[in-house]
Amino acid sequence: MKFVIKSLRVGLGYKAGEFAERIGISREYLRLIENGKAKNPSVKIMKRISEELGATVQELFFL
Repeated sequence: MKFVIKSLRVGLGYKAGEFAERIGISREYLRLIENGKAKNPSVKIMKRISEELGATVQELFFL
């Protein structure tokens, strides 16, 4: 998970604040998720992130 989300986000041209707003979380929480420091993001948030990035939840969070 670490850095994969950020790499995909940047590759799609999203700025952190814009992406966080699109998925309904704070920029700070997005930073924690991208750095692998967020404790147990909800399934809802994981699904939103994966849908926006065109990947599966498994690819982003469990590999």
